[in-house]
Amino acid sequence: MKTVSYEALQAEHAWMIVSDQLQQRNNVLAKGISHMERNPAELPMASRLMILRYHLKMSLRQLTQEARQQARTLQDTNRLHQQWQHVHQLFFLLRQIDAELNRASYENNTLRSWMDTLEGRVYRSALVHLN
Repeated sequence: MKTVSYEALQAEHAWMIVSDQLQQRNNVLAKGISHMERNPAELPMASRLMILRYHLKMSLRQLTQEARQQARTLQDTNRLHQQWQHVHQLFFLLRQIDAELNRASYENNTLRSWMDTLEGRVYRSALVHLN
């Protein structure tokens, strides 16, 4: 039977939080794209959101694939370090997506008003220890 350390539980919890937040951003982008596509004048912004969503999905896929490959070759002592590194990479991706979403909503009144109507479910307090 393997023993689990407190540090490993913290890393797993952090990974779950950042993964949930990335999934939430993916959902917001998908809904935003649908909302913007309803108005032909907003198609350029819909395209911008599509590119952002593609960046999110491809970056996530690449980071996860790299983490899986490294996990196979690492010893147990380095796995925790690599797991934290993966969490921080995902958190950096989350911050990139948030920055681009904020920039896009600043530039587009329709997107901004739509985003203001969304229910905000952000675990800022839980993400603080990742900084």
